[in-house]
Amino acid sequence: SDMSKIIKKIKYFWQVFRWFVLDNLLHNEIKKMRHLFLIMLKHYFCRRPHSAIIETGNTCNFQCATCPTPHKLIYARRAPMMMGLVEFKKIIDHIKNFVHIVYVYNSNEPLLNPDIVEMIKYANQANLHTMISTNASLLTQEKSRALLSSGLGEIRFALDGLTKQSFEAFRRGGNFEQVIGNIRRFCQIKQELKKHRPIVTLQFILNRYNQEQIPDIKKFAKEIKADKLYIKPFILSPYAYNEEERKVLARKFFPTKDIDDEEIVYKKENENLVPKRQPQRCPAVKRVFTVLANGEMVMCCFDLFGDYSYGNLIAKDFKSLWFSDKGKKMRRLAYKRFFPLCQKCGNIE
Repeated sequence: SDMSKIIKKIKYFWQVFRWFVLDNLLHNEIKKMRHLFLIMLKHYFCRRPHSAIIETGNTCNFQCATCPTPHKLIYARRAPMMMGLVEFKKIIDHIKNFVHIVYVYNSNEPLLNPDIVEMIKYANQANLHTMISTNASLLTQEKSRALLSSGLGEIRFALDGLTKQSFEAFRRGGNFEQVIGNIRRFCQIKQELKKHRPIVTLQFILNRYNQEQIPDIKKFAKEIKADKLYIKPFILSPYAYNEEERKVLARKFFPTKDIDDEEIVYKKENENLVPKRQPQRCPAVKRVFTVLANGEMVMCCFDLFGDYSYGNLIAKDFKSLWFSDKGKKMRRLAYKRFFPLCQKCGNIE
């Protein structure tokens, strides 16, 4: 309904105001606030993005059921690699005056990169707000302390199950007790050190195995003093899975319970998963871009092969890529959801 959309918008703007304005004011982060203000002015008046996704590697130590990263089709076209610190610094130097938010991960487990803490520190020194999403399996006490003193803006823990059975059915390769223990310890150390950052977010991808656990995850989030809870819709990469695989995964993992409409982006049609909402526009291409582990700057985080590439951001400066004729044309077409990738996408929010 229109009312729920308005409430959703109000909640979203409150979150932005709370974490990016109030929190920075309270902790005297004036440089960061100034940087954010300038970037948002440029975004609204000069047609520039405000966020970047930097893939600090393209591998993961889990093989989650619905994730494209471990998929054989992806591996056939992408050699596993880690982004080096030198390359990362070059990219930050190229984008630091054009974006404020940097997601230091894409289709990877960021803690696998041995330079991840140094990368976050470097981006933080440029007054950028950094965020990582992690499966928490590599979050040792030492790594937790290093991240807590790196200037990291937000850490998202991908949990997706509050029992051993529901967690390990979905997050293959993960050990439930270890992950829960690591998350608890991280939050405990954060409280001991009296750190206001990073913002701690718990992520919960809704699926058949955890659909009954929403009250429990809310309780757990309060217990560990998480700042945010993100109940994420069930999404299948339009690149990795063919129709048959999508049917199999839908049968196995798609929620069976009638859950709040907002949390589900697909509907079932003859065993098939079809995006429920197919808006005519994609505003994301004007707000955010992705840099793959090899430095290719692409339009969409789903474009793991660099099929829709602006060019290489390690070799070229940001402005020459973003404002090139090719770049502008690609954005115009993607905004109208012209490309095959766009037409399969249900992740428009």
